[in-house]
Amino acid sequence: MRYFSYFIFLLCAYTLQAQSKQVQIVDSLSLEPIPFATVHFSNNKGLITDEIGFFELLPEQVEVNDSLFVSSLGYDGLAVGLKQLQDSILYVMPQAIALDNVILTNKSYTSEKIIDLVQERLERNYSTDYSKKRLFYKEYYTQSIKKLEINKFKSSIQELNRSLLDSFLFQMPGASEYTSETLCHFSGNFEEDNQKINLIKARKTFDKGDDLLNSVRNRLWKTLHDNIKPDSYFKIRSGIFGGGLDLDISGFEKVDSTNLKALQEFEKKKSEKKLKRQKNFSKSQKKEIASLYSELFFTKKAELNCIQKPSRYLFSEPELTFEGSNLTYVINYKPKGGEDFEGTLYINAQDFAVTRLDFNNIKSLFKLKLLGVSFNENLKSGRMIFSKNSTNKYALSYLQMTSGTEIGVDRPLKFIEKNKFVKGRRKQNEISFRLDLVMRSIDQYELRVFDHESLTEEAFQTIEETNDVLPKYHKEFTTNFWEEF
Repeated sequence: MRYFSYFIFLLCAYTLQAQSKQVQIVDSLSLEPIPFATVHFSNNKGLITDEIGFFELLPEQVEVNDSLFVSSLGYDGLAVGLKQLQDSILYVMPQAIALDNVILTNKSYTSEKIIDLVQERLERNYSTDYSKKRLFYKEYYTQSIKKLEINKFKSSIQELNRSLLDSFLFQMPGASEYTSETLCHFSGNFEEDNQKINLIKARKTFDKGDDLLNSVRNRLWKTLHDNIKPDSYFKIRSGIFGGGLDLDISGFEKVDSTNLKALQEFEKKKSEKKLKRQKNFSKSQKKEIASLYSELFFTKKAELNCIQKPSRYLFSEPELTFEGSNLTYVINYKPKGGEDFEGTLYINAQDFAVTRLDFNNIKSLFKLKLLGVSFNENLKSGRMIFSKNSTNKYALSYLQMTSGTEIGVDRPLKFIEKNKFVKGRRKQNEISFRLDLVMRSIDQYELRVFDHESLTEEAFQTIEETNDVLPKYHKEFTTNFWEEF
């Protein structure tokens, strides 16, 4: 329903406008951005730059007498006083290589042998048992319209005419964005639907556009409110397809302020809707986080199968480097034939655990075109980082993933208002048109795991989900929302 609500009613178009300063970390020699660099402050608070080297500097951080420190593998550290920070780009110098990139070792393995050793030690190195994590989950969603044409428009609602529709289309921005952030306790194992979530705090950030857009949207809302009966619903028909889809139009209720019983019933519905939103929000967060965990390369259904099915890939010659104090093999991989991803593996040379995996797709993952509807999942890339937990096994500590799809609809659509409480003919109003739409959407996900605690199955079963948290909604990022954490 995310897409239907956007391109049928065209009611919501949001643009994120952060008031903070964007700073980019750049290699001083190559001038290339440095992704996932660590930035921390004198008060020990910190963050990580995104995949193109950007991070967000909040206004009050600039005002205090503080400094920021930048560090990244292979680069010299950098310290900058915030009061002296004038530019939006910070240049970091690559570290000199003391041994001319030569590391002496008695482990002369081929890539194939290293991958075999990784396979052999998967169960030893990675835990799929029950655990409890405290984690931060972030989703940044953008949607842009590449094409939008509405023809053959007809409406039985006189006020909802072509002129009103055209005025809305003229004002509607070509893109919308939102950000969702959640801090929670997440428990379970890697079995499907065997997870529990307890939300701690959450927020969503939108910008509702300019005053002209709000004015047009409010006008459209009022038109629907004045012409649609309480408890109505829409049946959607498209060409030869019947009305198997109901569209909820709740929010148009009309209540007589002098009718105490009606007011009480209305308040009861509002309370029920709030409880439903709370339940649905926690369920959606649990489902999305579980879906990201199912993407890990050692799970049974992982699309990233370069370790589990190495015969389908070509591997580069291993190179040795240091990650911190750990000697690490770096191996690039790419598919021989039909597989979808290429990328880089970072493998601990001592225990042959994959400590980092980078990936990006080299072709569309899924394409469909049928009866005027097209779908193309054409982007999936990201990074997984693993570190040892208290049980001396590796667990996810950071995950970043970007996915992109393109959806097209070129079909006739008909919306028929029906009301089961109206006697006689249930059909009330009808709106029809032909829609030619192409939309591009990109989802960026981020998981940061702060605590990882092993659980027994019995301990997991005793955990109760008591989710009464709803996200706080903001037009822009507030500067101290996560300050307590």
